[in-house]
Amino acid sequence: MSVAAQALPETAADLLLRRAVRPVPTSGPPRADRRPARPPAAAPARTVARPHVRLVPAPAPVPVPRATGPAAGAPPTPAERLEVLKADDRLLDPADVDEPRGAVPIEDPCLLARRLAGASVEVILGRRPAAQLARWLAPGVLDALRTRAIVTRDAVPPPTRGPAVRGVRVCALHAHLVEATAVVDDGRRTRAVALRLEPHRGAWRATALEVG
Repeated sequence: MSVAAQALPETAADLLLRRAVRPVPTSGPPRADRRPARPPAAAPARTVARPHVRLVPAPAPVPVPRATGPAAGAPPTPAERLEVLKADDRLLDPADVDEPRGAVPIEDPCLLARRLAGASVEVILGRRPAAQLARWLAPGVLDALRTRAIVTRDAVPPPTRGPAVRGVRVCALHAHLVEATAVVDDGRRTRAVALRLEPHRGAWRATALEVG
C-alpha cells in the first residue's frame, strides 16, 4: 500500500466494518447497560376442591327390652317396707318372736321418737356410737344403722355442729303400735326420719327406722 493510500481518511464503511469484526471479550465485568434477568414466572395456584356435604340417614332406634318379673313391679309402699324391716328384725332376735307384748309402756312415745331421731342422725354422722342405742333399737335396726354410719363416715366429711330436731309427728295405730316421723337438720341438709315403736319388756323399742 502506498503512502498516499495510508494518508487517506477512513471512510464510514471502513469504520463500520472494523467495528463489526471487533472481538467480543469472553470474560470481564458485566456491562452497566445490561438489563437484569427476569424472575421466573410463578407457578399457577392449584385449585383446591371444596368438600361436599352428603346427608346420612339417621339410624333406626334400637328397641330396649323391658324387664319382667317381680323385680320390675311397682315399688313397695312405706307400709310394706316397714313390714319387711319388722320381719327381718324379729328374725335376727329369735327370743322375741313368741314374747308377749305385755302392758303398754308408760313412757311418752313422742319424746322417745324425738330422741331416737336426733340420736340416729348423730350415729350416721359419726358423732355418737351406735352401741348407745342398743337398748331402744331392735337388733336388725341397730345393725343397719351401724352399717349406714360406716358408709357415711367414709364418704361425707363430719359436720361442724350437731343435728337439731325441728318437728315430730306421732300416730298410734293401736295401743301397742306407734309410728312417728321427724324432721332433723344436721347442719348441711334437712333429713326425714321415720320409725315404728313397739313394746318390748315394758318399754318402747324401734322395730323399724328409716333416715333420709
